[in-house]
Amino acid sequence: MLEEELVPQPIDVGSILGGRYKVTGRILASAENDVILDGLDQVLNRPVSILVAAVDNSEHLTQSAREVATGARVSNVSILDLGVQDNSAYLIAARTTPADLLDLVVPTEPVEQTYQEPFFTDTLGTEIFGSARDAAPTAGGYVYEDNSPLTPAHPLPRVGRDPHPTPPPAAAVGRPPQPAAAVVPPAAPKAPVSKVTVWDDADFGFMNDDEGQSANAGTGRPGIFPTELRAASDGYDEDYYDDEDDERNAPRISGRWLTGAIVGVLIIIALVFAVQHIGGLLNGTNQAGGETSAAPSEQASSAGSEAPSSQAPAEPAPVAPVIKGLTDVTTYAAGVTNYGEAYFPRLKDAIDGNKATYWPTVEFSSADFAGMTEGINLAVELGAEANISSVTITQLNGTGGQFNILTNDKPSIDGATKIGNGSFSAPDLTIPAAPGAKGKYVIINFTQLPNLAPFTTYPYGLKIAEISIK
Repeated sequence: MLEEELVPQPIDVGSILGGRYKVTGRILASAENDVILDGLDQVLNRPVSILVAAVDNSEHLTQSAREVATGARVSNVSILDLGVQDNSAYLIAARTTPADLLDLVVPTEPVEQTYQEPFFTDTLGTEIFGSARDAAPTAGGYVYEDNSPLTPAHPLPRVGRDPHPTPPPAAAVGRPPQPAAAVVPPAAPKAPVSKVTVWDDADFGFMNDDEGQSANAGTGRPGIFPTELRAASDGYDEDYYDDEDDERNAPRISGRWLTGAIVGVLIIIALVFAVQHIGGLLNGTNQAGGETSAAPSEQASSAGSEAPSSQAPAEPAPVAPVIKGLTDVTTYAAGVTNYGEAYFPRLKDAIDGNKATYWPTVEFSSADFAGMTEGINLAVELGAEANISSVTITQLNGTGGQFNILTNDKPSIDGATKIGNGSFSAPDLTIPAAPGAKGKYVIINFTQLPNLAPFTTYPYGLKIAEISIK
């Protein structure tokens, strides 16, 4: 009898939990009598997932919910509410998978304490080479310059220590430590030796010819140009180079005159040709005028016989589309009723010409409408059948998604003609229609929802601010 009293009463479809959460469907029940249900938050008009734990697992569910809320436990479940009914704890969460919900009735194991490094870690190197390091500073006569204590593993003060010590060879790793060698003070540095040679006047060539030749012989230093070479250069004709420079610098007047003469001849030839051509045209016009005046009756008769055959039937003037109304003609899955009707009165905000008002949908947990429907359809009624060249949709905070533009003579996608498609990449999106598109209704068929940012509960939905048709 005691076990039967602990079994919770079944929660049927239509039950109300917490005064606001209505049970709309039963998903599954675990082997331990944990039940997962579908529900609807009647206050915010959004779908929720409900987990009703067995009596034995109620304490585990409560503890897990607290750990998720404080961040001590990682979970994909977004918890909205927690309560108790018939000795069983129930949890209200955003729409999620049954596996994530059932994980919450499993208690978490205690977390093992991780090892913490001791506070004093200055002697880590001694432990690497075989000696146990101290757990804390020891009192002694070893101090730094700043009066901080040293351990026995570091008997030398910092003054005079090599800032880049050479590590011991690999063979010494693991042996008992060798005694420390005496510190040898560094030798005083030698005075720097100057590598700059001071030149005297002779190095710069300030001497006579004879002195320069004798001083520079075999040294490779710059000196006076040899006398014999300077004497040999006196025979060169300087006028030759002067004449050559004059020829290079002289303006090329003859070439420019030749180019100008050629251009002038070409201009004269062009003028003569133009005068002859214009005269021929004038003569041809006069002859044509004489022939026309000679037979006016024949031209009148031929024009009268050809006029009716050359005229094509006039096409009717295009009819501009005028929006008359907007209707949501979405078909939902079996068992889903009254879904999104709370926003039907706001449909007019999508065609009122004001981008500050908009028509929203219920937020969905996935881009494919969370299995509620295959697509959301909006039928724009026109005042009369009209020609359609483009459709512009203004939306808020949406990115991605897919939709088709259809035309029909009735507010339905059955028998409709597709004239374009698109995806949201900006607030305003204009879709050009196919040539010759016309209809009484323009239907926007959303086959995939865009991602909303920001959002309230779920990241997928629609916020249509304006629809215009041209």
